[in-house]
Amino acid sequence: MARARTMFVCQQCGARSPKWTGKCEQCGQWNSLIEQAPAPVGKSAVARSAGQGTLLQPRPITAASQDEPAARLATGIADLDAVLGGGILPGGVLLLAGQPGMGKSTLLLQVAHAVAQQQAVLYISGEESAGQVALRATRLGADQHEALSFAASTSADDIAATIRTSQYQLVIVDSIQTLSLAEITSAPGTVSQITNASNVIIQAAKQSGTAVVLVGHVTKEGSIAGPKVLEHLVDVVLQFEGDRYGGFKVVRAIKNRYGSTNEAAIFAMG
Repeated sequence: MARARTMFVCQQCGARSPKWTGKCEQCGQWNSLIEQAPAPVGKSAVARSAGQGTLLQPRPITAASQDEPAARLATGIADLDAVLGGGILPGGVLLLAGQPGMGKSTLLLQVAHAVAQQQAVLYISGEESAGQVALRATRLGADQHEALSFAASTSADDIAATIRTSQYQLVIVDSIQTLSLAEITSAPGTVSQITNASNVIIQAAKQSGTAVVLVGHVTKEGSIAGPKVLEHLVDVVLQFEGDRYGGFKVVRAIKNRYGSTNEAAIFAMG
């Protein structure tokens, strides 16, 4: 039987070496390498996960149902609140998808303005500069609230870290297709970037109880750009439909974990 291959691990910096040396080549520490047997590795991710994790702490369903539900955030638009089932739920993640030029950013800035009258709101743009967003905010009369903040970023890591601070009750990210994770080498907008960036942001939202709205683009075929798994990850999916050059626009829910999908909001946007 072949002898298991051991590794020598530096107790100061964690560097690994296939053979023992008196001095660690990584940190320069003397006599710090200790021989360690490799951990058994399975042939698959399922096999390698055996023995991992910690025990869950279940509680009766009766106790969970007695928790007081969090108050929803009113959007300031009654029809949109009806589509959402009564407003935006804290800790919930909402995806608003529509073709370019439909007015998604304009609608969400109006929502941010309404919520900022009572709660702290952060509007994050990966597509526009602060000056461009400020011009739209001035046109909409949404530039009068200190509780409404703006940041320009395409880093999902930075956005998730900001959400975890719990400083904001609502965070709007425009758009998910522009974000990237530092650990992923592919370009923004690819399947791996969209999937992992959305996962990081959703986890931060659930941990902090912050409501998050993600803006998504729509392809020429009318489907949401990116992997289908994105629609499964979020709690609510809103479709923004209509003629991009004028007329009426319709917002309907194609998925809503917290309300009905039979409502629709109609907007006349100039």
